[in-house]
Amino acid sequence: MSLANMSDNITVKEIQAKSILNKSGIPGMTYCLNPYTGCSHGCIYCYATFMRDYSNHTEEWGHFVDVKINLLEILSREVKKKKTGHVCIGTVADPYQTAEQKYQLTRLAIKILKEHNFPFEILTKSSLIVRDLDLIKDYDNCSVEITITTIDDNIRKLFEPNADSVENRLLCLEKLVSAGIKTSVFFGPVLPYFSDNDEAINKIFDTLEAVSIKRILVDKLNYQDKKVPIIIEKLKSSYPNAIGYYQDLMKKPNNYEGKLRQRILKIAQNKKINVEVLF
Repeated sequence: MSLANMSDNITVKEIQAKSILNKSGIPGMTYCLNPYTGCSHGCIYCYATFMRDYSNHTEEWGHFVDVKINLLEILSREVKKKKTGHVCIGTVADPYQTAEQKYQLTRLAIKILKEHNFPFEILTKSSLIVRDLDLIKDYDNCSVEITITTIDDNIRKLFEPNADSVENRLLCLEKLVSAGIKTSVFFGPVLPYFSDNDEAINKIFDTLEAVSIKRILVDKLNYQDKKVPIIIEKLKSSYPNAIGYYQDLMKKPNNYEGKLRQRILKIAQNKKINVEVLF
């Protein structure tokens, strides 16, 4: 086992995984596959922070990444033993985060899944996926879902400090669509105060329509009781006016979510795009 520093704030640890292809609870998905534990993006709304305790880390979320360096050995064995099923790549850690540039475990996983005719979907915020177009453009059983929570890169820096820029993600979408890959966008979480108003939602839908995206999945901010205090602390210096908005949200979350859903569906009626609201 070796340790290496990705940066001054993020520690990368090479580990031996016990399994790679694990049972998934996501509708339509048989398995989940995560080449990494932990994520260097450091998104403050991330639902997967429970992985810190699960993996016995004491570092803050976004400051550690475990690399499953025995992925080749384990996955090669599992695809021969397990029944063919739909695989979701990147359910609790972005498979194309910075560590992938060096370790290329996601690329390796894709090769193995293709060789054994496993269908798969890739979830990511990173334009690094374009590197692997040579593997996925000719594979009909592959789809890609790119996350976009805002069109404003200043807001992106606040909520997703180490993730890819909005511009890079839009360019990535264009390349994926041009390559004929089944590509959708995950607009989630919708960011209260920043991307939940009519103007912001319209702008996101119109921007994605302009790059020929046909399907958008929309989700709310989950685990609000845990995430809102973190977000409020982050907003204190830059967006103090947003704090009251989040405090009100906590008082009547069901009321907020119902109105948000109605707003999204109403706006979607006037768009030439398939919008699926997941809440």
